[in-house]
Amino acid sequence: MSASLLIAQLSDPHVGTGPAFLGGRMDTEHALRQAVAHVAAMEPAPDLVLLTGDLTEHGSAAEYTRVADALAPLPMPVYAVPGNHDDPGVARAGLHRCMPVAPDAPPDACCYHRVQGGLHLVALDTVVPRQSHGALEPPQLAWLSRTLDACRDEPVLIFMHHPPLPTGIEAMDACSLMTGGDALAALVRRHGGVQGVLCGHLHRPVQMQFGGAPLHVAPSVAHQITLDLRPGAPLRAQLEPPKISLHRWSPQLGLCTHLSYVEAFGPALVF
Repeated sequence: MSASLLIAQLSDPHVGTGPAFLGGRMDTEHALRQAVAHVAAMEPAPDLVLLTGDLTEHGSAAEYTRVADALAPLPMPVYAVPGNHDDPGVARAGLHRCMPVAPDAPPDACCYHRVQGGLHLVALDTVVPRQSHGALEPPQLAWLSRTLDACRDEPVLIFMHHPPLPTGIEAMDACSLMTGGDALAALVRRHGGVQGVLCGHLHRPVQMQFGGAPLHVAPSVAHQITLDLRPGAPLRAQLEPPKISLHRWSPQLGLCTHLSYVEAFGPALVF
């Protein structure tokens, strides 16, 4: 069998929330550093790390400097996309190694294509400036169509910030991907080799199917959104144990997704 790839997905650190955030009980920069240390200590080590948006709270240059410093201990490639709390232009300037924008990308869109271990990684930018919801407009969908055509019959992994499907958490569904979801699903289905679509934004782990491919929404490395499926439920945060998503991909078996808790539960016990 061909070698597999191990992919760590970190999402929604929101660096820059400040000391009063959630009553002073959540230091988001510390949470990101803990998650990075967790990934750096993994055996076997992940082959790459994907960051699925909301890297910062306000999109300032100083915040991206802190994010870059927090990511510095990671020895493997790190690729990122912006979220609605980010400023994509400032993010690209501060994290240029993590956001290698394609030469043919639409203006101001942080989309790109990289290949690792036989897997094509395709990053999409769903940010609508100064809005919480996301969109994929025709120029970026056309870029994606060309990119998928260029790797026809080869495996592809798409990653972006806003999930393209509702989950039942109404307050978050109202600000997910509001434009371009149907067109994206059609492109995923047409290609036929998309191994998965990885998203963030929800601050909860969620599994779905989208365009015939697995769709995974990663938890936040910091705070989670309370799981409340009641109609009209208010949006609330919850301090659950922090975790990351860990994906094992192989050409034969596709994508296998685990959740890895950042904080230790104590030593492993022998049966």
